[in-house]
Amino acid sequence: MLAFLMSFLVAGWGLMYVGRLKWALVVVGLLYGGITLAGLLGLIASPEGLYVAGAFIVLVKLTSAWMAGALAEKVSESEPRPSAVTHFLYALPIVALTYVLIFTLRSSVLGYALYYIPSGSMVPTLSIGDYIVADTHYDTPKVGDIVVYRYKGIEATKRVAAVAGDTLAIVNGEVINNGRNLGLLGAPAERVKRDYSLTLAPLKVEEGHVYLLGDNRDGSNDSRFIGQVAVSELTGKVTGIWYSADQERMGTTFSTVQ
Repeated sequence: MLAFLMSFLVAGWGLMYVGRLKWALVVVGLLYGGITLAGLLGLIASPEGLYVAGAFIVLVKLTSAWMAGALAEKVSESEPRPSAVTHFLYALPIVALTYVLIFTLRSSVLGYALYYIPSGSMVPTLSIGDYIVADTHYDTPKVGDIVVYRYKGIEATKRVAAVAGDTLAIVNGEVINNGRNLGLLGAPAERVKRDYSLTLAPLKVEEGHVYLLGDNRDGSNDSRFIGQVAVSELTGKVTGIWYSADQERMGTTFSTVQ
């Protein structure tokens, strides 16, 4: 049981405990190499990607833990066990690597970030209490994308209504981009009632900027009030909802709306 728990806590630890160091290192390479490769390829940055990555981690850990537990029953009590120093030298780097990947390199290497929705500016697309995943390798905003951006040190979500060089206007609540009518662009009609949601004088988006609108058009503090947002302030594209108290919303994915 001890070897089983050790392997589940730290990749391959139980295998090292029963004298299978090479096997333990294979488990570490498979687990961390697989997750890193998946992140670099952009395979984690979606609800489905998160679920599959989580299942992969559990599968590898359970398999290695089962192997360690089975081997532990066959190892004689008289056989020497790794010293406390050996355990420390094995486990510490793996724990450190896990910490760095999750808290330091998650956005840049693994290519995703997780957020909680605390406000209703994107209702009904994003509801208060939703947990979303964003693709942080995203670097080319398109009209219709739902993005995460920084404003005065706070990260928020809105929809891209126009990109650099576009001419944007709102007429009777409908978004007009370069003369093309995009309709309500993700906003439900019942949330496009106020004067500032019905009309926007034509404007041109500056180079290196985007114009953002909330789907809850009447209740959104977006580019109509804060101005155009620099592309450098965008931190990712929202790809879906990975968890929500409303189970029907879990797994929802978003494609560009135009």
